[in-house]
Amino acid sequence: MRRRFPLFVAAALLAAWPAAAQPILTHLADGNDWKRSSVEQQRAYLVGVSNVISVGAAWDAKNAPGAEQTFSRTAQRALKHSNTEEAIRLVDSWYRANPTQLSKPVLSVVWREI
Repeated sequence: MRRRFPLFVAAALLAAWPAAAQPILTHLADGNDWKRSSVEQQRAYLVGVSNVISVGAAWDAKNAPGAEQTFSRTAQRALKHSNTEEAIRLVDSWYRANPTQLSKPVLSVVWREI
């Protein structure tokens, strides 16, 4: 069994190699994507953003000096009293008020405008 494991790992790496050579997707969800999305999809997007911020803040708590300002700490503080439904309404109203900026990423709207 021990001799087969390195062979299995090598085969798995070779199988994954073409996928690794693919270009990295750089499209961030923007206002056009937001408007086409259902409320459930919008909620899932914002919950995902919230989870990333929480993971980043937990990493910062272990690895960054206490008072250092990081993206995760700043975002967590700013969004502490928000909820998902309110954030959806705010993003919706921002894009409605700024129809010429539908190409602006949703994350940017959440971060800078809300």
